[in-house]
Amino acid sequence: MKKLLCTALLVALTACSETSSTPDTSIINIEPKVSHVSAMTKPTAPLSLLTIYKGAAEALIVLIDNGGVDTDIENASAALVKSAKPILRSFIKKFPQCQEYLTALNNAADTIPTLTLAEIETGYHADGKLPAITDANCYHAKDLLVHPATVQAMAKIGINDAAQRADAKAEIVEVISHFSQVEQAYKS
Repeated sequence: MKKLLCTALLVALTACSETSSTPDTSIINIEPKVSHVSAMTKPTAPLSLLTIYKGAAEALIVLIDNGGVDTDIENASAALVKSAKPILRSFIKKFPQCQEYLTALNNAADTIPTLTLAEIETGYHADGKLPAITDANCYHAKDLLVHPATVQAMAKIGINDAAQRADAKAEIVEVISHFSQVEQAYKS
């Protein structure tokens, strides 16, 4: 069951995070297929990407709760990090004041899981390696990438006991809270 859940999660994220030969807008500007929809009802957020992200985060919690092995947790976390990237790019379009901050984060996305947990905490949770921000929305969006990258780093080290498993789960539970703030920001 665990292997099936992890496989389904990875397939869903891989299928939805594939990029095409067209610019990023091809995967983040989701337009309704009905031609008579007014501009007021068109989505302003990458709705399918947000839905996939939340489902993947919830599936990762289940994987952690059910004693998933480190490699499965690492892979699911890495897939969640990958799915955060187009969301952040879309977020920058709506909140251009977040551009420098979120671009710096996106540029560090592959490095973050290779750092020590202390370096991740000071550099990316506490923003020590990121530019200053003035909009809290930027901070909430950032955490869509930082929390799963933290779990990815934890799984690389090894999640060896109940306390470490609880810490990994807490990271993803927290990202779901930030996710709610990001959803609200898109609706504003």
